[in-house]
Amino acid sequence: MESTPSSFHPPRRKPAHETLEKILAAAEEQLREQELDAFTIQSVLQRTGLSVGAFYSRFPDKTALLHALQERVHKRVDTKILSELAALTAETRSLEQAVDGGFGILIRHVLSERNLFRAFMMTSVFDPVMREKGEQFNWERKRALAALLAPHLKAAVGSDRDLAIDTAYAIYSSTMRGRLVYYASAAGQFGVSETTLFDGLKRSLTLFLRGSVSPPCA
Repeated sequence: MESTPSSFHPPRRKPAHETLEKILAAAEEQLREQELDAFTIQSVLQRTGLSVGAFYSRFPDKTALLHALQERVHKRVDTKILSELAALTAETRSLEQAVDGGFGILIRHVLSERNLFRAFMMTSVFDPVMREKGEQFNWERKRALAALLAPHLKAAVGSDRDLAIDTAYAIYSSTMRGRLVYYASAAGQFGVSETTLFDGLKRSLTLFLRGSVSPPCA
């Protein structure tokens, strides 16, 4: 897929890279500790000791910073996700193992940076650049997951395996988005713990992909 254009362009010289790293590391820290509405250029700079001029020589605005941060976090996390999914593909012997392991990898890594991904999801509602970039990374995740699941799918899921996998991924994505955006606290959703929620999700997806539930018509 083609890259989404952004107003941020990485620097070429080492000192500029070091300053950029300070800004991005501080921005990550800020979003991990506080909600998106508290995320400001000034709050980030206070963590770095850098000047406003140092920021604006690298970014035109806060939106560009968020775009660069999204790219940084996704590349770091998704490199691990894709590597682990590829390794699991060679080891998995059943659909149950594929669903539990594959979706388990996605769930574990996304929740490991829940506040950052929550911020990206919320921003992407109004930011088409961030939304498209997130969709690109999601497409890569789904492609790697499909390689893991497809060998274990039987005819019972219907004639269109791609549709079955797309539907399963959509169910996972909707559940994860709801968990992060609407029920972000660790207290649980409707009194259900996070572990129970996602264990139940994986079991349900296994049943769905076995063919116990037919995929919807396109």
